[in-house]
Amino acid sequence: MNVKKLWTNQPSKQDQFETLIQPHLKQLYKLAYRFSGQQHDAEDLLQDILLKLFPRLKEMQAIEKLGPWLARVLYRHFIDKLRSKQRAPLHLVGDDDEHILEDFCEPAAGPAATKEAALLQQQLQHSLNQLNEDQRILIILHDVEGYTLQEIHTMYDVSIGTLKSRLNRARKRLRELLKKMQPFEGGSRVNG
Repeated sequence: MNVKKLWTNQPSKQDQFETLIQPHLKQLYKLAYRFSGQQHDAEDLLQDILLKLFPRLKEMQAIEKLGPWLARVLYRHFIDKLRSKQRAPLHLVGDDDEHILEDFCEPAAGPAATKEAALLQQQLQHSLNQLNEDQRILIILHDVEGYTLQEIHTMYDVSIGTLKSRLNRARKRLRELLKKMQPFEGGSRVNG
C-alpha cells in the first residue's frame, strides 16, 4: 500500500481548522466589530485570534459548544488589546463617525427610513460607547448577539445572579443615555 496515498487522503490541519471555524466566522466578525466599533480593528482582532487558535486545533475539536468558547477567547483578546493600548504612551485617534453599527435596514426602505435607521444606529453606538466596558460587552453579548446568561456565565465566570443585576443596570444606563440624545421628545419641539 502506498503511504503517500494514505497521507493525501487525510485532510490537512489547515483544512480541519477551516472546517471547524467556518460556521463561526461571521458571528465572530460581527462580535469583533461590535466590540471594537471599527471594521479594520474587527478584522485585526479576528485575525489575531485565528492565528492564536490554529495551533490549538486538537483542543478545539474536543470542545462541545465551540461558539461560546470562541466568543470568550475573542472577548478576552479584545480586553487584552484594549488594556495594552491604554498603557501605550501614544493613542491613535479614530474618527467618531466610523463607530456605527452595521446597517440592517431592508434594501426596499425609502430614503427617510434609511436615514432614520442610520441616525438611530449612530445614537445607539454613541450611547453604547459611553457605557463602561463591562456594561457595553454584556449588552452586546446578551441583547445584540443573543447569548444566553448561561453562556455568558461560562465566558465571564460570573454568577448568573450577578450577570442579571449587571445587565439590568447596563440597560437602565443605556436607556438614560438614549433619552439624553432625544431632545425633542415629549412636546418640547419648537415649531417655526
